[in-house]
Amino acid sequence: MRLILPFVFVFTFTTSCFYCQDKNADALQLYTNGLEQYNGQNYEDAITLYTKAININPGFAEAYFQRGCAKHYSDNYEGAIEDFNTSISLQPKNELFYKQRASSKTMIKDYNGAILDCDHAISLKKDYDKAYALRGILKIEMGEKDGCNDLEKAGEYGYHNAPIFLKKYCVK
Repeated sequence: MRLILPFVFVFTFTTSCFYCQDKNADALQLYTNGLEQYNGQNYEDAITLYTKAININPGFAEAYFQRGCAKHYSDNYEGAIEDFNTSISLQPKNELFYKQRASSKTMIKDYNGAILDCDHAISLKKDYDKAYALRGILKIEMGEKDGCNDLEKAGEYGYHNAPIFLKKYCVK
């Protein structure tokens, strides 16, 4: 009996690992197909494929993130924020997730929440040009002139539209 138990354990463990690999491969294939649909601006089809990938692998942070992006471009900002929340809970150190959630929060006029998300994204990546740009525009829209400082930083870090926004909002 003692000889059989280790064999059963090893057999069960290796079988379950192969099963996980197959499931993850299936989820990755659905995700990849979703990216193709997303890039073709077929957002509803992309959402369906990302959802299938998530159903197979509920810990697939990138699938939640991409589904959030597709929902954002389908004008489902609340749904996008929910997906970004999940992707952030799975990968809390990914600055892109916070910046994208800030974009969706901007669309529902949660400017303070969007600024906090930009703050967090910048804390994770000090030279995050797009987060500086979004935060700068939001601050200016809220009447805070120090938003121009963020737009200047965005330009310093490579945001190519910074001069346009600086001219529009900051040069008098």
